[in-house]
Amino acid sequence: MNKLIVSTLLIISMSLACSNNEPITDENVARLEPTALSPVYASSSTFADGGTVKGVANSESLSVNDVQGGIRVSGTGTVSVEPDVAVLEIGVEVFAGKVSKARSEASIAMDLVISTIKKLGVEEKDIQTTSFTIYPRYDYEEAIINGNRINTQVLTGYTVSNTVKAKVFEVDKVGEIIDSAAEAGGDYVRINGVDFTIDDPNPYKTTIRKMAVEDAVNKAQEYALLTNVELGPIISLEEMGSGSIQSPYEADYGMRMMMAAAPTTSINSGQLDISLTVNTLFAIK
Repeated sequence: MNKLIVSTLLIISMSLACSNNEPITDENVARLEPTALSPVYASSSTFADGGTVKGVANSESLSVNDVQGGIRVSGTGTVSVEPDVAVLEIGVEVFAGKVSKARSEASIAMDLVISTIKKLGVEEKDIQTTSFTIYPRYDYEEAIINGNRINTQVLTGYTVSNTVKAKVFEVDKVGEIIDSAAEAGGDYVRINGVDFTIDDPNPYKTTIRKMAVEDAVNKAQEYALLTNVELGPIISLEEMGSGSIQSPYEADYGMRMMMAAAPTTSINSGQLDISLTVNTLFAIK
């Protein structure tokens, strides 16, 4: 009886092992053994807000679902410099009952303005027309037609506007140029704005590139330390905003210039920030 039970159990065991009609071989047995798992490393992309780990990057491919992983950071370099160019936007605006008269007076006023700023050192090549418009002006009058009170449109004349931009390389003469232009054009003159800039920012780019890369490396090293991984070589680097020039101030002298009582308009150029940003991806060892 005991022999029969043992034989039956042996037959059942053999049947289960061969249920897929596969012979029992050393290869089949090896497939059942556990395999070693590849190590995984955390990256900056594996962290959600608040620092919670949400995934890991494989050590061989540094990718998850075909998205390259690693430590992604941006770095910025900025230098503050004094502007060496002022860009004036000067215009004339004339209203008259006829287009021909408005255009003629606007032309005379603009010629006087341009002639004046040329005498103060602004070259012809640095003066550019940016806008010229002629448009009608209407008033609305109340009238009674068939017992109904309505507003009717009445043409009163035409406005001619002409605007130029002038680059001034002698920044300390900006106030004098504005005053002289306003005097030459009289009541028709409009000073629409003053912008300060750098004529050639290229000499500063080497410095801000170095600063931007150092900033990115420092951030990547900090993330590696925080996540207990070893920082690898840089995989990619992309330059953004190549030498953009920004000013913390906005120069708007339009109405103030028209009402200024001082004999010389005071203009302060201040400083400009030249900045550059790089986006980087570092591998993880």
